[in-house]
Amino acid sequence: MEPAKRIVGIDALRGLDMLMLTGGAGILAGALELAFGGNMPAAWAAQFRHAEWGEPFTCWDLVMPLFLFIVGASMPFAFARYRERGGGHWRLTTTWRVLRRVLLLFVLGMLVQGNLASANPLQMSIFCNTLQAIAAGYLLAAPFLMWGGVRGQALGCLFFMVAYWALLRFMPYGGHEGGRFLPDDNLAIYLDHLLQGSWQDGTPYSWILTSLSFGSITLMGVLGGQCLRLLPGWRSVVSLTIAGLACLGATLVLELDTPLIKHIFSTTMVLWSGGWCLLLLALFHLFFDFIGGPLLSALAFPLRVIGCNAMLAYLLAECPGIGGHSLWWGIAHPLLGGVAALFPTHEALAFDLLSYSLFWLVLCWLYRNRAFLRV
Repeated sequence: MEPAKRIVGIDALRGLDMLMLTGGAGILAGALELAFGGNMPAAWAAQFRHAEWGEPFTCWDLVMPLFLFIVGASMPFAFARYRERGGGHWRLTTTWRVLRRVLLLFVLGMLVQGNLASANPLQMSIFCNTLQAIAAGYLLAAPFLMWGGVRGQALGCLFFMVAYWALLRFMPYGGHEGGRFLPDDNLAIYLDHLLQGSWQDGTPYSWILTSLSFGSITLMGVLGGQCLRLLPGWRSVVSLTIAGLACLGATLVLELDTPLIKHIFSTTMVLWSGGWCLLLLALFHLFFDFIGGPLLSALAFPLRVIGCNAMLAYLLAECPGIGGHSLWWGIAHPLLGGVAALFPTHEALAFDLLSYSLFWLVLCWLYRNRAFLRV
């Protein structure tokens, strides 16, 4: 698909998410710290890290679910193209495409965070990364796009949410009753330890059973994408807004029964983060697709540069490189570290700004030459 024909709101929102994930959040945090004279309020600083178990939801907690949501939002457009180009056997060819993508995402996830490059199985973790969560969500959502309509996709989203909630609340495990929500004592983390053994990454984050939640947030994105694809004009914006507010309202009700825990992606977390994702998609669609115009197009362009090459941006920023730093740090530091040292009192912030500027320029050059890393 040519960049000009893409849904600008989706690309810009993906770009915003990648901007935060690949260094923008650190630059913003550093700028705020500087603005507050080194004493940024604790409530503000907390927004740049994941909430600890039992703490309130933070802005940083939205980055991962928004990644999954945007993958889902793009799927209706991609699968429509597969149907158009695949002829009578499009489901078969699409199935192979899905399986290849899932496998590649899973391997890349192990490379980024599972220590795959060590080539030492004793040091590896199998299921531990956002790319693998995307793989799981994509795998669960894809059949609903190949064999079901919008109603089936909505029912699938609801089924995964209800199933995960019911399992966590009521299924006994390891001699315990269900409904336990402690960092080291809940069904999701119990199954991760049971099934992954020494390959579990040692954190309270769960992945295997939690794939049901990854599927539900991805399908929530699918439904958001269907709104953009099928509903004309204001109807898409209004529908997304109503759905987002409904999810936030449902969270307040469900939280009376099930806590909002990012680590195990509880159903409450799905509804709360999904609600904000829907509202963000409504906002970006309103400004960049519905209203549009030269000024808004100019504002969207820097985000689209990142969003259209999101996978490359993620891998450069997150894959481990030399000395425990990222691959991109290994490129940028020899080039820009000396320049940043000219600002000794703010060297870290200066390097981050210079590094990300070069990072964006590289992505912009690729964008201009229509060179995109596809997975």
